[in-house]
Amino acid sequence: MRFVFPFAALLMALTGCGGVAPTDGSPSAEAAKAVVERTFGRFPRNVRFCSIEGSDTVNRYATMVSDGILTVEGSTGVAICKGFHDYILSNGYGIASWTGNRLDLPRRLPEMGRREVVSPYAVHLYQNVCTYGYTYPFWGWEQWEKEIDWMALHGFDMPLSPIGGETILARVWKGMGLSDEQILDYFTGPAHFPWMRMGNMAHYCGGMSKEWFDGQIALEHKIDSREKELGMTPVYQGFAGFVPKGFAEVFPDADLTETKWSTFPEEDHNHMLSPLDPLFKQVGSAFIREWEKEFGKGKYYLIDSFNEMKVPFGPLGSYQRSENLRLYSRKLYESVAEANPDAVWVLQGWMFGYQREKEWDPASVCDLLAGAPDDKMLVIDLAVDFNEYVWKSEKSWDYLSGFFGKGWIWSTVPNFGGRTGLVGPLEFLLNNHLLAAGSPNRGNLVGFGTSPEGVENNEVAYEAIAAAGWSGSKVDPDAFLDSYTRARYGRTAPGIKAFWDGMLKSPYSNFTSNVRFRWQRRPPFKKSYSMNVNEHYFAAIEDFISERENFRGNRLYEIDAIGYGALYLAGKADIVLDSLYAAVERKELAAASEKEALLLEILSDTDRLLESHPVWRTQRWLDFARGAAYSPEEADAFELEAKKLISVWGGRSLYDYSARIWSGLIRDYYIPRLKYYFDSVIAGETPDMAAFDNAGFPAAVGLSPVKPFRHPVEEAAALVEKYSALGL
Repeated sequence: MRFVFPFAALLMALTGCGGVAPTDGSPSAEAAKAVVERTFGRFPRNVRFCSIEGSDTVNRYATMVSDGILTVEGSTGVAICKGFHDYILSNGYGIASWTGNRLDLPRRLPEMGRREVVSPYAVHLYQNVCTYGYTYPFWGWEQWEKEIDWMALHGFDMPLSPIGGETILARVWKGMGLSDEQILDYFTGPAHFPWMRMGNMAHYCGGMSKEWFDGQIALEHKIDSREKELGMTPVYQGFAGFVPKGFAEVFPDADLTETKWSTFPEEDHNHMLSPLDPLFKQVGSAFIREWEKEFGKGKYYLIDSFNEMKVPFGPLGSYQRSENLRLYSRKLYESVAEANPDAVWVLQGWMFGYQREKEWDPASVCDLLAGAPDDKMLVIDLAVDFNEYVWKSEKSWDYLSGFFGKGWIWSTVPNFGGRTGLVGPLEFLLNNHLLAAGSPNRGNLVGFGTSPEGVENNEVAYEAIAAAGWSGSKVDPDAFLDSYTRARYGRTAPGIKAFWDGMLKSPYSNFTSNVRFRWQRRPPFKKSYSMNVNEHYFAAIEDFISERENFRGNRLYEIDAIGYGALYLAGKADIVLDSLYAAVERKELAAASEKEALLLEILSDTDRLLESHPVWRTQRWLDFARGAAYSPEEADAFELEAKKLISVWGGRSLYDYSARIWSGLIRDYYIPRLKYYFDSVIAGETPDMAAFDNAGFPAAVGLSPVKPFRHPVEEAAALVEKYSALGL
């Protein structure tokens, strides 16, 4: 008798995990497949993606190899991506990174039984409010698409997503009677939005076009749609009370407080509308309604009103302070709940460590958190690495009794200002979250996260963080580094192993917020930083470079050789700078002139070497800025702001905060400044450093030309050898 194969069974065989199709056809599997295709240029024929059941509290994935075919199952698109990336990384088959991607799967994969990974965390947070100033402010969809793919492959499913919020605010304020001029006067330039959003400043470098604001809405739609497609739950920006100073002209009885931060002049101060004023609830609720009208219903809204500022509610321990904080938080939460009763107020906990002694004792924190139901507030314990290494203070979950019943997220701040120097205690990043998970004061620990101020740097640290976010057991740093090396370069070698051994005795053994070389600070600057740039650091990079012949043509190795070579020269430049300061103090002017020439030569070589790096180039940053504009005038304004942020920043106390080791910035900012200073003091003149800083690099249009090295890896090796004799 002839057998008739039912159509439904045929369809299942073709589309199920055991069939020939690359996915089971589910939206999450299809979204994950697209991530792999975009990242690696193809989807491997011996890989299958499938969707499995998850929940709001459980993220999981499973991997299995049968008949040479890898099956990855996941509860979301992010979980599937994470499972795939973990598989290729742990087996040395490839990696996704900011500086390049590699995928080299065998045609037939070795058999492997089903392995399931259940994340200990319901959410995996990524980004800092400041990332939207130090890395993202001028990005378009091309860059964002790559970043979202990176997030998915590294298991981050809770990104911040504030883009377009200013356009929404403008709509709300316009509806309340504010003029276009009053509204536009409030907004800073895009690179300074983070500090406007947190109430620290307003107005500075502003003046964007209507087309730019409309473009931000269009960009956020693309970002939001892709993140949701992958199963991410974005954290939107909420209204924290900050309004234009023209608000008082329309509402003369409004209860406004002028906020002051850093050394900015009065014209750049922000203004805070008291949550006790009925207008606060009106604006806050209207903002969320208008946002959700544009982008759909949200779940998380980030609202911070006291970032690095004094609490205006009375002295610590006073009844007045306690009552006002409780009333403040209740009114703020009500402004959210009126528009969306299901929304969760997300609060950054940076201030609970940064201002612990002066502003945020446990009673004050308890009062602040009291205004929302426990399941409607989520606290980001933003800086567990600071507690450990910088403040050396009691863990926040212990100090604050598990955040008094509120949900909270364990998070690090591995980068400040987008600085390029190396730092990051790998043992801590891989395993310290386990201490919180095992603490009797863990409370309602629901999430794991990382909150870097700037990204596209220090990639191994982020791989360690991503590994920890889905791990409930201890990870051996040596085993992790071996897997990372094989995944990135395809194999390891004695020199690379020696490199990691040396780095674990230098930058990757500690954490500091000051990852800056002295030559990156306005002279005269002689303070030593705790970067652990020591003899192990220099020897490690020499070991790495020594393997260049064995990795010739290996793109990711060569990119890293260029980067590490430049960072080697950066460390040697500080050694010469120290001897130069000493020569000037001894008034040995001839010796000082020789040392100045050597210092500038090293930095010039560093700059030229980095011109071949795919990321660490100022021209790339300026291209983003100019490309975000809608007119030549706007392009010039964006370039000026972009240059300011990575040099003088805008406030005296923030000069050199960003400290990028980038081509262009070195030759057009750091070198001319050092030359001006030392030429002046050697000649017996008094340099005006503030005038020089503001009139030089930021004000100039474009960058001076430089010719990249024809063979940058060979030049990196030659330069390392050339300067190796410069001792500590």
